[in-house]
Amino acid sequence: MYYAAFLVGDRPNLLPQVVLTNGTKSVVFQGMVHVGSEPFYKSVVYDLEKALADGYTLYYEGVQPSPGEGDKWFSETLAGGGDLSANYKKLGEGCGLKFQLDYFNLLTADAKVHPDRHITADVNTLQMKNEFDRLIAADPAFAAAVATDKASTKTESSGSDPLTAGLAYVASGTEDQKKLGAVLCRGFFAWSLKLQGNKGVMDPVILDFRNRELAKRIQQDPPTKIYLTYGAAHLPGLLKELQALDPAWKVVSHKWIRGIAAPEEFTATLPLN
Repeated sequence: MYYAAFLVGDRPNLLPQVVLTNGTKSVVFQGMVHVGSEPFYKSVVYDLEKALADGYTLYYEGVQPSPGEGDKWFSETLAGGGDLSANYKKLGEGCGLKFQLDYFNLLTADAKVHPDRHITADVNTLQMKNEFDRLIAADPAFAAAVATDKASTKTESSGSDPLTAGLAYVASGTEDQKKLGAVLCRGFFAWSLKLQGNKGVMDPVILDFRNRELAKRIQQDPPTKIYLTYGAAHLPGLLKELQALDPAWKVVSHKWIRGIAAPEEFTATLPLN
């Protein structure tokens, strides 16, 4: 538990804000995390409101629904049989953190007045399923990795994974237990987000495919000033895909924002007795 608390302070979850350009278009990429600290989301919303005032079009991440086989595949394959947003929200509540969409709702009023300035630039679930099916048929290494991962998941399904068990513990525990659980969750995020460079079995669909489609959209869409809020893990692949379409794309500047902060107040019992 002490190590988890140490990780939150020593290995902060730093998210990039990067300005890209090809000389014609300007793109601000704000790296996001689904669950984070309230100050982070408030600062992002402030930046988005300023970007709107400066003439930017906002591009949001968010896989779109496709009722039928697309939604069914997505729920079963990527959302653990449930609703992904609901799962993230529950995760945030259990860890003493916030869910990003709760803060993006602050932009709803402007989106109703200027819908052309608020674009969900992601693919839909059926497109992802079709890409998954294509890779299964065309890429033996991908098909084998998926089969191995599925077999491993079945083997481990008899017991709850550590994070799920921890969330159940936090949800059912006393207030003191919940505080300890929240520290553990924050430490888990600080550790897991350091592993984002590790390739996941489904990355060819979750990252690579979506990056290609997003790059095409940025290149082809009319707006010349775009402000992206996407998962931080998308940045390297997106830049690569943009440069494949136009070698002139480059990074102009960047800065870092802390997505998960240590709690501002701590409570404990002094061991005096």
